[in-house]
Amino acid sequence: MVDQSQEFKKLKRESSSDAPGDPERFRRVELTNLEMMAQGQAISRTLETTAETVQRIAAEMKDRPLRRIVMIGCGDSWISGQGVRLAVERVLGVICEPYEAFDFEQYGLSTVDEATLVIGLSSSGNTAPVTAGLKGAQAKGAYVVGLTNTATAPMMRDFPNALLIQATRGGWPTQSSTAAMALKIALALAIAKARGRGEGDAPGLAADLAALPALIDSVSTGFYERTAALGNELARAEFVLLTGAGPHFAPAAFGAAKLKELAPIHASALPLEEYHHYRTQKAGDPMFLIAPDEASHQRALETAIVGKGVGGHTIALVPEGETAISAQVAHAWHLPPVRVELAPLVYSVPLHLFSYHVTKARDALGLGAPQLGGLAA
Repeated sequence: MVDQSQEFKKLKRESSSDAPGDPERFRRVELTNLEMMAQGQAISRTLETTAETVQRIAAEMKDRPLRRIVMIGCGDSWISGQGVRLAVERVLGVICEPYEAFDFEQYGLSTVDEATLVIGLSSSGNTAPVTAGLKGAQAKGAYVVGLTNTATAPMMRDFPNALLIQATRGGWPTQSSTAAMALKIALALAIAKARGRGEGDAPGLAADLAALPALIDSVSTGFYERTAALGNELARAEFVLLTGAGPHFAPAAFGAAKLKELAPIHASALPLEEYHHYRTQKAGDPMFLIAPDEASHQRALETAIVGKGVGGHTIALVPEGETAISAQVAHAWHLPPVRVELAPLVYSVPLHLFSYHVTKARDALGLGAPQLGGLAA
């Protein structure tokens, strides 16, 4: 008979708990704070140290058939693919599919061929579904690239085209995700240039990517106190919604992940349009509305109007100068100008910061994980 307690410990794979003040969780919470404030440095180091290998990969991809790109990962590593999909598709002009690694391994390998580029991201470099997916794709003739931020990981040994992300992940993922996203975009740009596409349908992206670290650092410092204030205001919240359209779903998903990991409260991310197909936001529900671009602006405005009408507590992340959405929400955070292909990286940062600060505020109140439905702990 299986020892269920031992099986649970093996499957849990997490040393911290949701208990109020859990020392292991808060050790990682403080590491997250350090890492989220150094994201620009991690991006710069990663792009610099991988440049030579990126160019070699691009040269090898120059004359290969390329009809499809698949980005696999689990958790934040999977979400990162959703955040860069638009950039990669515009640069290379082919379909880019973010695919959850277990699903890809079990259900997706049958459609892989020599015209497929598979990029697998695993922070540890040893995530079983990512490794299995890359090996399975390689066996089908695909060109595979592994990304990890662990220099000693099996991935660095098993895949000749592995790229090392110069980021740490002692806390929960922040810089390890944004640096990986920047690297994926840099790789797409290098491949496009080698194949004679220049920057594809994203002119100027390479220069804007080079300027990204400074922009992210300015957002980190500029929003630190603002997110702390909101963390104190919402410290007793037990459930938070987050929403964004297209690539901006990625910041929403990152934000939900950080809240569940750090705070630890219930949080859920959904694509912007899906908000309107259910009675999603209830009276008093906090919701982060991520709307960086013109394409999603009108639907985001309608979302803000509905949120206000139902008595929700909406926080909008919008560009500087935006007024329509800002007038309908409890708080409007205005971020500096950034092109749509890079917005998912920049707009993730205030959500990282909020997750940290609301966690500290909840700890000051002695709060652990909520029990939905009034169930006893």
